[in-house]
Amino acid sequence: MFKTPITDLDYELDASSIAQNRYKNPEYSNLLIAESKQILTFSEYIDGLKDKSVFVFNKSTVQNVRINTNKVLTNGKIEFFILNIHDNYHADCLIKTRSKINVGDELNTKIGLVTVLEKHTNFYTLKFKKNVYSLMEDYGQVPLPPYIEDNSSKYSDYLNEFSEGGFSVAASTAGLHFTNTMIDKLKKLGHEVFFINLDINLGTFKSIDTKIVEDYEIHSENYSVDKEDYERILFLKSNGFKIILVGTTVLRSLETVFNTGVYSGKTNLFITPSYKINIGDYLITNFHAPRSSLLSIIQAIYGAEWKDLYIFAQKMNLKFLSFGDAVLFKINE
Repeated sequence: MFKTPITDLDYELDASSIAQNRYKNPEYSNLLIAESKQILTFSEYIDGLKDKSVFVFNKSTVQNVRINTNKVLTNGKIEFFILNIHDNYHADCLIKTRSKINVGDELNTKIGLVTVLEKHTNFYTLKFKKNVYSLMEDYGQVPLPPYIEDNSSKYSDYLNEFSEGGFSVAASTAGLHFTNTMIDKLKKLGHEVFFINLDINLGTFKSIDTKIVEDYEIHSENYSVDKEDYERILFLKSNGFKIILVGTTVLRSLETVFNTGVYSGKTNLFITPSYKINIGDYLITNFHAPRSSLLSIIQAIYGAEWKDLYIFAQKMNLKFLSFGDAVLFKINE
C-alpha cells in the first residue's frame, strides 16, 4: 500500500497570509494558474476562457448554527453550535461554557430549557424546549472559521450568493469567488453550469492526526448529485467540454458517484496522493491549511511540487484560506 508521511502535507503558513476579509468584489480576487504560475483576476480568467467548459458548484448553504445565549440564574455565557438536526427539538451540538456538562443536565437558558441527552466524544445530543429551526432563525449566527476574527460584519461574506438548500457549517470557499452575475456571464459565453450539494461539516477544519496520511479516518458528509445532471456532465466531457470543479467538495461528490453509482447519501471518500481522479479536468480551490485532508487532494493532483507553489504564492502576497485567493489546477488523468 502506498504510504504518505504527514510531513508531506506540512508547510509554514505565515499568519499575515491568512485573509481576514473577503474581497469586496470577487471578480478581482486572484487566481493562480498552477501550470504557468500566472496570476489572473477571476474576471480576466472568465474573459479569457477559450475552451467551452462546464462549471460545477456546491450549492449547500451555511446555516446560522451558532447560538449564543446566557444562563438564567448566573447570566454565564453559553454557546450551542448545531452540527446536525434530528428533528424540530433534537440536535447534535458542541457546547461552549465554563461549566462542566453532564448527561441529564437541564440547562436553563434565556432561549429556553435545554436538556443533555447523550455525551459523545466531541459533541452532545440535546433536547431543546423550543423549535431548533426557530432558534436558529431568531438567535443563530453564521459560524466563521476559527482562523478568521469573529465580526458580525463578515457573516454575510461567508455565504455563497448561489447557495440554496443544504445544511453546512462551513462554506464551499472556492464558490466565494463567484457572484450570480459572474455565473450568468459564464452561461452567456456558452459555458454550462451545474450544482451539486455536499453539506460541509467541521471535519473540514480538522488536521490529519496520524503519522501516515492513508491511516487517517476522514469525516463523513451528506451529498446529493442529480442523476440527469451527472449524466449530462459526462456527456459534455465526452464531447470536448472541459469540466471545471469549483471546490474540493464538488470533486469528492462527483468521484463518490463515479465510484459507487449512488447519487445521494454519505461520503467519506478520502482522496490520498495515489488516488486517480476520474471526472474533472480542472479544479479551482483556495489555498488550504497545513496537514489538512484538502491538501491531500492537492498532492494527488499536482504532486509534491505543491509546496513550491505555495511558497511562491506567499512571496507574491496571495491570500490563504477561506477569504483568500485561489488556484487553478489542471487534472492529468
